[in-house]
Amino acid sequence: MIGRRRKNLPKWRYDFNCRKCDNIQFIDDPARGRLGDYCVACVEAFDQGRPNPIHADDDRVVRCDCFRPIPEPEEEEQKEGEHT
Repeated sequence: MIGRRRKNLPKWRYDFNCRKCDNIQFIDDPARGRLGDYCVACVEAFDQGRPNPIHADDDRVVRCDCFRPIPEPEEEEQKEGEHT
């Protein structure tokens, strides 16, 4: 019996980059076994029993609800100029 080849699914894509997220901080919490860089929003959600903010949709794109991009220095200067 000859089987049909299944069509390969597209690769997973990430809609975010944790290295560019403003929520990432170094956490030293021996009581919970955390030592290293963690997403503060994800840790708080996990500790409160809320669902994981990282999810994948049907379009095979992984998204993080708590992603907040680190502001670029140029953007900060523009915002400061607007307030003065």
